[in-house]
Amino acid sequence: MDENVHKNHRSRMREQFRDHGPRVFNDIQLMEFLLFYAIPRGDVNPIAHRLLERFGSVAGVLKASPVQLKDVPGIGDNAASLLSLCGHFVRKCGEEQLPVGLQLTTPEEFGKFFLPRFWNEQNEVMMLMSLNHRHEVLNCSVITKGSVSATEINTRLVLQQTLTDNATAAVIAHNHPSGHALPSRADIESTVTLAKMLDAVSVKLLDHIVIADNDFISMRETPTLSHIFAENN
Repeated sequence: MDENVHKNHRSRMREQFRDHGPRVFNDIQLMEFLLFYAIPRGDVNPIAHRLLERFGSVAGVLKASPVQLKDVPGIGDNAASLLSLCGHFVRKCGEEQLPVGLQLTTPEEFGKFFLPRFWNEQNEVMMLMSLNHRHEVLNCSVITKGSVSATEINTRLVLQQTLTDNATAAVIAHNHPSGHALPSRADIESTVTLAKMLDAVSVKLLDHIVIADNDFISMRETPTLSHIFAENN
């Protein structure tokens, strides 16, 4: 296809975006429009199709690592970096949204709170949510960042952070980049240890959320593990 045709197509899409915003675009068009800024010439529509077929959705594309993205024909360093960076910005926005007085009490609410904070995270990360006696969120902080395969609960850092936040309750969360949210034996053993240490300083451990992709498991809601946690009141 003639290069002028591609150029005119890009100009029309930019005008459409300027006049109507991104809501008028379908997923293929959104991906195509984003690729314009990394691939300055040519038809990127087939590349947009390949990305969505490979990763299943726009969210899946933005969560993929640069290495995974470059496996898609037509995606080079620039495009992989741009898409990965967009995913990072989405995760940062989730991390920064902490409304004053936000009150969370259920495992479902805990899981939904943590999910966006692990967006596009390729390594294992441990996070701590500190709460007051009304279960209002005081702080959410990263405790440890591990390799692509494992991280450990640093009990000293968790204790230090809960005391700094003046918390009376806590929820911890970590991700499994492998894509399986089932808690490992090491997850369970370290959670038991942490619950006892927090209890010694009058902080209740309410739950441990394990996240994989867009799913999560509450260890508190797992019948064989619920005894680990303090009463949620």
